[in-house]
Amino acid sequence: MEGNFDEKNEGNGQHEAMSGTQASHNDLTDQGENCSQVYTAAERSFAFNGNATPDGSGYTTPTGGHGYVYAPGPSGKGNGNGTKKQKILVVASCLIIAALFIACFSLGALLFSEKQTPENEHKYEQTKAEVDTEFNTTNGVFVVIDPNDTYAPETDTDAVQGVQETQTGVVQDATGTTGEILIPQKPMPTTATLFKKSSLRVDANGDGKADVALDEKGYVLTSADTNILPAATVVHRVAQSVVEITTETVVQSGRLGQYVTSGAGSGVIISKEGFIITNNHVIEGADSITVTLTDGTRYTAVLVGTDAKTDVALLWIDPLGRELTVATLGSSFDLVVGEEILAIGNPLGSLGGTVTEGIISATARQIIMDGTYMTLLQVSSPINPGNSGGGLFNMAGELVGIVNAKYADEEVEGLGFAIPIDTAYDVVCELYQYGYVRGRPTTGLTLIDATSTSMAMYYFHSPYTGVYVYTSSLTDELQTGDLILSFGGVEVTSSPQITSVVEGMAVGDQVEVIVYRGGKQLTVTLTLGEYKPQTATNGTSETPAA
Repeated sequence: MEGNFDEKNEGNGQHEAMSGTQASHNDLTDQGENCSQVYTAAERSFAFNGNATPDGSGYTTPTGGHGYVYAPGPSGKGNGNGTKKQKILVVASCLIIAALFIACFSLGALLFSEKQTPENEHKYEQTKAEVDTEFNTTNGVFVVIDPNDTYAPETDTDAVQGVQETQTGVVQDATGTTGEILIPQKPMPTTATLFKKSSLRVDANGDGKADVALDEKGYVLTSADTNILPAATVVHRVAQSVVEITTETVVQSGRLGQYVTSGAGSGVIISKEGFIITNNHVIEGADSITVTLTDGTRYTAVLVGTDAKTDVALLWIDPLGRELTVATLGSSFDLVVGEEILAIGNPLGSLGGTVTEGIISATARQIIMDGTYMTLLQVSSPINPGNSGGGLFNMAGELVGIVNAKYADEEVEGLGFAIPIDTAYDVVCELYQYGYVRGRPTTGLTLIDATSTSMAMYYFHSPYTGVYVYTSSLTDELQTGDLILSFGGVEVTSSPQITSVVEGMAVGDQVEVIVYRGGKQLTVTLTLGEYKPQTATNGTSETPAA
C-alpha cells in the first residue's frame, strides 16, 4: 500500500504488527505522499539485494529478512515535489561523499609522499617502537622488525635498486680454481632490513636467565615455543641462508718472498640486501673475501665491520637483483638446556651445507678465547674447522647462535661453542652503522708475552719474562720494551690479565701502570681510549692486544 510500511517474516509469509516505530510510520502516512521521503536510521541501513520489486520485497536487512521499505505507487514516481527534493538530497549527498573521498585520497597521497623522503621513509617505526627498532645514523638505517608483529610495513625497494647488470671477474684462487666471481655494482645500501624475534620469556628472579615456562601439558617450552618442526623441514627452510666463505691473504716472507695463504669458514645471510654475519677470526687480516651460495654462485664480499671482542664480523655482497634466502634471528635468551638444535656450516672448508644435530648443553658458559673472556652457548653438535661463522638453528628454523669454537683435545668430544644471537645482534647493529662497536675501552697498547728468557732476550734484550710493551698509541710515557709489573693495582704476568682489568672499565677511565725500564720502576697514569679498528675497504683490520 502506498505510503505504508509492512514487515514480512521470510519463509512463512505471515504478517506481524509493527511495534516501536509503527506509530511514527502511521503518523507519516497521515501527512500524505510526502511521507515517502522520510526514513528511520534502521531503514537506511537496509541493503539493496539487486532484485527490487514495487512492493519492496527486493530489499533485505543485514540478517536476510525483509525490512521496512518505502514502496512507490503504481507509477513508481510518487509525489512530484517529493521526488524533486529526493533527487536534490541524493545529488547533494553524492557530492559530499565524493568530496570526502577526494580529501581522504589527497591526504593519503600526501602522507605517502612524506613517508618516502629520506628522513621519513620509515616513519611507521615511530609508532611500532615496542616491536620494531630503528637505528638512525648519517650512514644509513638498519630497520629491525619483529616477525611476531602482525604489522606489515611497505617493502622498501630503494635499498635494493641499482645497477642490475651482472659483471664478473675471472680469478684464480690459492687452490688453483678458476671461476667467475660477481663484483658489486652499486654502493652498500643505506637502508637494510633485519628480522629479529623478541624474547617470549621473563627473568623474574633476576639471575640473568629466562624462567622456565611450561605448556598446558607441563612440558618445558623451548625457544621454538610451539612452532617445533621436523629437522628435515628446518634444513629445507634455512640451509640456503648459510654460505661458504673463503679468504686469501698475501704474506711477506724474507725467505720465501710474497705468497698467498687461504682460509675457509661459514656465514649466514641476515638481510635481503646482502648482509652476512660471520666470525671475526674467519676474515681477520684477509686481503680478499669470497662468499659462495649453496648453488655455487660466488660473490666478492665487502667487510662492513668487525669486533674481535665478540668474534663477530659483518660482510656485504651485492645480490645483483637475486632474491636471497634470509635467516630470521631468534631469541637466544629463550634457549633452555636440553633444547634440540641444528648446526649448518662448511666443515673442513670443502663440505658446505653440512648439517649436524645436538642439544644446548649450557646457555652461558664462560670461557677464555685468545685471551678474551666470552660468554657462549655450549652445544653437543659436532663442530669442525670451517664450521666457524655458520648457523646454529632451533627447531623453529630461527637463528639462535653463530658457531665459533670447538674444544680440541684427543680425549674430548662434543664440546662446541656458539655466540648467542642476542649478543651478535647488538654487535651487528653497531657494525652496520659505525664499522665498529662504540664504547669499547682500549689501552692503545700492543703487548707481547715473553714466556721464556730467550724470547725476552731476543726481542727486548732483557733477562726477565712477562708482559712487554711493543707499541703505545695513546701515550708516549709507555715505551717499547717496558716490562709491565702492575696494571690497575693488579700484578700481571700475561696480557690476558690486563684484558681482564680493562673489561670492567670505561672509555676515559684512568689506570695506574707500573713498569720496569732501565733498571728502575716507573709509574704511569694511562687514560683509556675508545677502540676503533683500522678497517680498510679490502677487508683488512688491525687489532691491538688490549
